[in-house]
Amino acid sequence: MKTQITPLPLPLALIVAATTWIAAAPVAAQENLNFAYGTPEDSGVGRAVEGYVDAVQERSGGDFQVTGFPMTLLTQSEASPGVRDGLADAGLVITAYYPTEYSTNLFLHELNPLVNLAANPNGKEALAFSGAMLEYTYLKCPECMAEFEAQNQVYTGGGVTPLYNLLCNGAAITTLEDLKGKRLRAGGAGFVRFAEHFGAQGVSLPLAETYEALDQGILECAMLSAPELVNFSLHEVVTDVTLGVPGGVYAGIASANVNKDRWLAMTAEQRETLLWGGTKMTTGITWGFYADNAAAIQDAEERGIKVHQPTAELTAAVQEFVVADLETVSSLFQENYNVARADEIATEFRALLEDWYGLVADVESEEELHMLYWDQIVSKIDPATYGQ
Repeated sequence: MKTQITPLPLPLALIVAATTWIAAAPVAAQENLNFAYGTPEDSGVGRAVEGYVDAVQERSGGDFQVTGFPMTLLTQSEASPGVRDGLADAGLVITAYYPTEYSTNLFLHELNPLVNLAANPNGKEALAFSGAMLEYTYLKCPECMAEFEAQNQVYTGGGVTPLYNLLCNGAAITTLEDLKGKRLRAGGAGFVRFAEHFGAQGVSLPLAETYEALDQGILECAMLSAPELVNFSLHEVVTDVTLGVPGGVYAGIASANVNKDRWLAMTAEQRETLLWGGTKMTTGITWGFYADNAAAIQDAEERGIKVHQPTAELTAAVQEFVVADLETVSSLFQENYNVARADEIATEFRALLEDWYGLVADVESEEELHMLYWDQIVSKIDPATYGQ
């Protein structure tokens, strides 16, 4: 006996067909990225990474998840090749560790002593330098972009520390004479030049190794910002702090570089999400250090660490060094690292920094700084073509 099949009414047939299509259609996969950074989770950078993770998740409506790996997946010195080779999808790269690979980026960092020469300092010079660094890298430095591309990376964020001080173990530095012969941790070539100019020795050493070096007497002092007293527990081995010497800031940071292969596999909307997150990362580092600076100095005093002001003679000598060093740094990078546009970049960047002093003058919160960086700079980037 032949089975009779009763046709479904037309509307019901459409519903069944639609339901079948929806069930068979592929569901958009959630994006999951691992983010490597070489500092403790409970540090300024670690908190900035938390902000990055939250910003990316919120911006994507929960479709984008980032997992941070502090001091495990990659160390600071491994970050650049690790992100390049895809060992991490994204990560914080200290460009100053790789002067040959990131010579133009490093040159911009080496202009950091300009903050010592601000005509009307208001304590927000680091916020301005961070904005100028971000804008110049994104919009005015094709050489910078080419350097990241050569390392199979896409730049999405920076960041700047507060002014550098001398964090010392058993040494009170207030005069020119006090500096002579001291071994000082230096985080870049400019800090080495500073040490040598004043008769000291600049020792290039990763930040993570500074505690042990101070504790064992390998160093007398480290040139670092005050929040590192807390971030790396240096308050346990530091006895004296001298404020404003050598001055300058640390800006050799590409805080949220993304593996380029990973980037190219994303949609424009997903890339925009990471640009937003990278801006948040820049802000989190810069504002976090800025906000933590005074608290770190107060904490040091409460722990019995002696906080010193340099003599007027030493302050004047530091400013004289900055002026002279800025006149020579361009030629050094032209000769040693083939930064052909060094003079032009230095002139353009100095003018841009002056503009940023005004832009950050009224900023009073991390949220305001984030929107300032986004509106002034990163919102102008086309995610469909950037990083191609």
